[in-house]
Amino acid sequence: MSVIQLAMIFFIVTNPIGNSPTIIALIKDYPLRKQQKILFRESIFAMILAIFFLFLGETFLGSLRIQNYALTFSGGILLFIVAIKMIFSVRTEEDAVKPKQDPYIVPIATPLLSGAGLMTMIMLYSKQEGNDLKILSAILLAWVGVTGVLVMAPYLQIFLGKRGLAALEQLMGMLLAMIAMEMLVKGTTLFITALQSV
Repeated sequence: MSVIQLAMIFFIVTNPIGNSPTIIALIKDYPLRKQQKILFRESIFAMILAIFFLFLGETFLGSLRIQNYALTFSGGILLFIVAIKMIFSVRTEEDAVKPKQDPYIVPIATPLLSGAGLMTMIMLYSKQEGNDLKILSAILLAWVGVTGVLVMAPYLQIFLGKRGLAALEQLMGMLLAMIAMEMLVKGTTLFITALQSV
């Protein structure tokens, strides 16, 4: 899989467009410049968490002795659940619990951006590709898009409206569902191959 393909998967799983209404609701009481500063900062924090997990994930998987087919299959299931939520759920401002002060790492950087789905995908592709530099490049490329969307989120919400953002999220959810099904098929194939080799 190419760096661009991996970056697209990481971008879709991070779902900055779908998370925009919730994120904007958390910071809407701040001036626009302050909002953009917060969004940029939280995006950087989320990227650092993703990179940290990239290098920690391999050691974690090695200690648990998780087989490739198990990780691929479970990753497909998790990705499919995320996709279904993206397709059928609609986030509103009421979903956000406003913090009493400037949000710092939680809840924007994690779990809204660097959540369980992204961590699983990073672990999965790190093990499959066996090339941390490639995964790192994909994470950095994805975060260019994530940061761009977040910084422009206040304008996107005005320009596209809630329906437009929901439609984009549903479209990405459909793409994610197709990727999830491919992973489930691959995981099943790997499992059958492993059984035959026993």
